[in-house]
Amino acid sequence: MCAGISFYIDKINPVELEQFFTSKEFEKQRKGRLVQSFFWQDKPFLPVEEDDGVKLYHWGNRDSLLKLPKTGWAKQESLQDGRWDWLAPKVVTVPSVMGYEKKKWFKTPEGLKAIKVRHHNITRVYMMTTKASSVFMEYTGHDRMPIGKVIYLK
Repeated sequence: MCAGISFYIDKINPVELEQFFTSKEFEKQRKGRLVQSFFWQDKPFLPVEEDDGVKLYHWGNRDSLLKLPKTGWAKQESLQDGRWDWLAPKVVTVPSVMGYEKKKWFKTPEGLKAIKVRHHNITRVYMMTTKASSVFMEYTGHDRMPIGKVIYLK
């Protein structure tokens, strides 16, 4: 899976970041030219490439009162089986550099995929996953992984 990501800050309008970080939180999450976002944060978010630049959206759903799936990830198999159809999911690209899972960082696939859904006036993004390769499972201990070629750090 991918419980955290990092991405280049220069792709993001500062107004977008202000939705999710106080200035103190921003400095804590910023690592040089990169910003990190983790699903366990108070306000997790994912960057999404849009026609007019990179926008930030809430990552998944942890609110039991929202009528959206209670997760941050969408299994590729569930999408193919139509379980997300009621939300009219749109496949989007997340411009990430690195992914994080179980205390391990790895280079994310170029063109990391997610789905963007809208329910009433709420938009959320869920990272797409597939069954983990044996290498990913050994590296992170997780049975799900982002879609695409992952590069492992030593």
